[in-house]
Amino acid sequence: MSPLDHLASLLRTGTEEGSRALAVSTEIDAVLTKIRARAKGSAPQTLSEDQQLDAVCRFWHSQEIASFRDAYLLSWGLCLPHKPSGSCVLEDRPRLEAVLGGVDSWSARPSAFRRCYQGLAKSYFTYDAFGGNAPATARNNWKLLREYLHDKNSLIRDRQVNPDWVATAIGNRQLFGENPCAPYIDELLRGDASAIDHLCAELGIAKASWFLRELVLAQIRGATQLSDSQFKGLLPRMLELLANNDVLRDRGLVMLLDRYVKVPGMHLQQNLRDWSVLWWGNPWLPSNETRWGGVVPEARSMVSEWLKKEFIETFFTKLAEDGLGDRRRMEFWTRYVKAIDRIEFALGSTARNARDRDFVALRKKMDGLICHLDASGSNNAFIMRMGDLVAVEFSGMGNALYGYDARRSVPFDTAEPLRLPQYDHNSLKQKNRSILWLSHQDGINGWSKWEQMFDAKLREEFGIKPQTAATRVARPSEPLATRPPENVMPPREQPAAEGAGAGAEAPRHYNRFALNKLANRLGLRIEDRTPKGGSLWVLTDDSDPQVSEILSTWGFQHKADKGWWR
Repeated sequence: MSPLDHLASLLRTGTEEGSRALAVSTEIDAVLTKIRARAKGSAPQTLSEDQQLDAVCRFWHSQEIASFRDAYLLSWGLCLPHKPSGSCVLEDRPRLEAVLGGVDSWSARPSAFRRCYQGLAKSYFTYDAFGGNAPATARNNWKLLREYLHDKNSLIRDRQVNPDWVATAIGNRQLFGENPCAPYIDELLRGDASAIDHLCAELGIAKASWFLRELVLAQIRGATQLSDSQFKGLLPRMLELLANNDVLRDRGLVMLLDRYVKVPGMHLQQNLRDWSVLWWGNPWLPSNETRWGGVVPEARSMVSEWLKKEFIETFFTKLAEDGLGDRRRMEFWTRYVKAIDRIEFALGSTARNARDRDFVALRKKMDGLICHLDASGSNNAFIMRMGDLVAVEFSGMGNALYGYDARRSVPFDTAEPLRLPQYDHNSLKQKNRSILWLSHQDGINGWSKWEQMFDAKLREEFGIKPQTAATRVARPSEPLATRPPENVMPPREQPAAEGAGAGAEAPRHYNRFALNKLANRLGLRIEDRTPKGGSLWVLTDDSDPQVSEILSTWGFQHKADKGWWR
């Protein structure tokens, strides 16, 4: 082979290799993407808390910032206590001003200054100046930091490459103003949280930040300022926000309740009722006074009526004997929710011991209202205080309504086990001590329906009307029913005090309640024939001059061998 051929063979390999197409590789693209992300990303260089704490401790004693690294570490560590249970830089005005002065010396170099600015912003969103434990001086210092971030906001932009978070911080400068949440409320109420998600990701706002907490309250405040229909539509979502936030719950619920009470009709909002009772307890129990004290009285009454209505419906359905619902009694008493001051439930063994989920939830909701009924099976009782009347209904449909005078000693004590037999100790069925006994039967005493008779009796004898608050003399915080002390005889049998006769406490003008009270005290028998067009009779003679005087004053006339009629 000639030297020329040998040279050609050597070059041939290189020529063939050069003519081949180059293989496509994406490795360099991935590297470039990482470089760009690192240059424009929001994440700072890895900073351990130990590094920040070391810088804070050195600065706490020297109050000097010797290098940019010190200024950088201190910016991120403003909220770290300089010692266990000690103060942080943000809570010390001179030291905070010294840190801000040290950071400010780098403001002419955006690439350096913004690294410190990012740390200051992180500290701003971390420190809870709105919390109840924050000292007043710390809140003022936090406002100083806020003003600094607001005023220096434009200095973090560089003419060259800027991290993405810089544009976010400059574009949302109001975050460092007095109303940081305001611009985002409309979008949040529409269900769009994308702007907030972007802010948190770019600026490193943690989930525990006061900013996200105040956003919740701002949404609730914004919802309360909308029209009735818009507010009602947003109410379930507002309650869900509060359900996941124990800290905001009370403040937010007060705003929602105070707003809903202004909605015409105040129709039942089940979620609002259930969450309110779950968080604050029964609205009419004295033990829950503090929890309910923040709302307007109308809102508290609204929830009370909702809850009473639910309890009435539950008693005559869920707690009904043999599981048979009694809609007539349920519908009758739901009309009287405004007149009912308080409710208690005397539960028999079945309702007290049932373990299924519905009964467990029911007993929890009735907490503070449950009495022990010493009765087997599904026997239960429903005790209502309406003005000066304590009325007792029973789960069995064959039982009558018993009514007792709340102004005198009610003959049973709900703090002790209650019973049903008439002559048992602490019985709910003491007909001889009652001032009202009504049967749930139609066609009695000329009334076509028992509901009409009940309405008339409650209205005429006790001044109790549907959808009207009952009047009473006793204080609202008194127990619903209390048994008289052991050394005090029952009212009918108690001897009169010296100088007191049958006319003691008798009013000048007639009312049926006063007549019932007189008859109860003296053992007089009353026969009411008025439903059939007859007269009202007191079946006693005229041998007692004081009784005769009272009945005569009240317009009764005496008929020999029969009694007094009106």
